[in-house]
Amino acid sequence: MLLSGLLSSSGYWLHQRSGTNSFQWIGESVDRVSTQKPMVALTFDDGPRGPVSRRLMLELNRLNTKATFFLVGRQIKQFPHLTTELWRSGHQLANHSFAHKAMDSGNLWRFWQEVRDTDSLIRQSGYTGPIHFRAPMGKKRLALPLVLALAQKKHILWDVNPHDYKNTAPELMVQTVLQKVRPGSIVLLHDRPNTVAALAGMVEGLRAKGYQLVTVDQLLAQQR
Repeated sequence: MLLSGLLSSSGYWLHQRSGTNSFQWIGESVDRVSTQKPMVALTFDDGPRGPVSRRLMLELNRLNTKATFFLVGRQIKQFPHLTTELWRSGHQLANHSFAHKAMDSGNLWRFWQEVRDTDSLIRQSGYTGPIHFRAPMGKKRLALPLVLALAQKKHILWDVNPHDYKNTAPELMVQTVLQKVRPGSIVLLHDRPNTVAALAGMVEGLRAKGYQLVTVDQLLAQQR
């Protein structure tokens, strides 16, 4: 009875802790890189989304800033040429699932298929770099981390979130990012019009504070 109770309470603790960004029971999860170097990674979820993603890419290019795009498989199928344009512009591509459904419940086979199929579409675009993963909404429990560990994928989360998906005003987004970033931060953004409008303010403000804008891989290379 005592052993059963301990196992039950341990399982409940593991399940609850696995719902947070700061804990993953297996594999490597990164929400911020431990470094003293003033470097920050801007990351963009949910694309490619047609015209808004192209505007975002062009603005990043104008600002001479490289970012990391966490792409959704079904969106890649809709906009394959834009996927190719992203990496040809020097941006890093990563996997954000195929269907963008929460992955904190469900079976291992569905998760494996979503990771595999989206990886395949990214490779079909001609991209040759490493492909990291970010769960939709960042949600994971016990099964997804096991799939990622078997696939030898890092789970890239974030420590700065200006909530652009809530249609937050661009000036408020800029203020949030500039107040909350620190060396090694990963900023969560999305392919949205208000994000495009806020981008110049974020980039110029971060550079004025001495930060270098880098891809996730460039940031991971600084990990102590």
